[in-house]
Amino acid sequence: MSAAHPDLCDLTFKRQVVIQCCDALEREGFTRFRKEKVDWPLGEEFHCWVGLNSSLSPEFVHISPFVGLHVKPIEKLWTSYKVGKYTTKYDRAVATYARHFGEISPSESEFKFTRATDIESESRRLARLYATVGFEFAKAIADYQSLLPLLKARIGMLGAYPERVACCLYLMGRKSESRKFVKEFVSAHHDYFAGFANPFLKRLDEEGLT
Repeated sequence: MSAAHPDLCDLTFKRQVVIQCCDALEREGFTRFRKEKVDWPLGEEFHCWVGLNSSLSPEFVHISPFVGLHVKPIEKLWTSYKVGKYTTKYDRAVATYARHFGEISPSESEFKFTRATDIESESRRLARLYATVGFEFAKAIADYQSLLPLLKARIGMLGAYPERVACCLYLMGRKSESRKFVKEFVSAHHDYFAGFANPFLKRLDEEGLT
């Protein structure tokens, strides 16, 4: 059996790239909460979220960078009420809302790592992008008023965006509006949404919001 070609990329190399990117982000001030996960707490509720989506080909590792927010109260609230076949657990590594850097900074070159790439230099470039453009983007939407319309724009995708809209309204104190949204959405998407809607509406009933 012939040995692997030394210039080809493999899973070990891919993991090395991601870890070195996280190392560089940590040096920029991001918090390492798992070996391959970092974020930047903006306070008790909002975190600047980092998504290093990586793919592997024989020639290179491609990092597709996303940035956004992880909103702890929203994520804890909707995951605590979701039951049934679409249930999930709270996870700090999940984005509440995120966008690809190609939308935010389209002039930035792609992040492709070959065996010949200076990984330290490229990971430093990626980390600086997050610490500047990414951080400012996250900070600009790190309040419920700014976040709500962004979440609403994605409710048709499902993927927990309707749940997040309901919880965002609830946390803003707009509980009657939250109830109205949940009742209307579950009538149109019962199979998907009932596992959240029923326990959530029960909570509102218990709070006297009929």
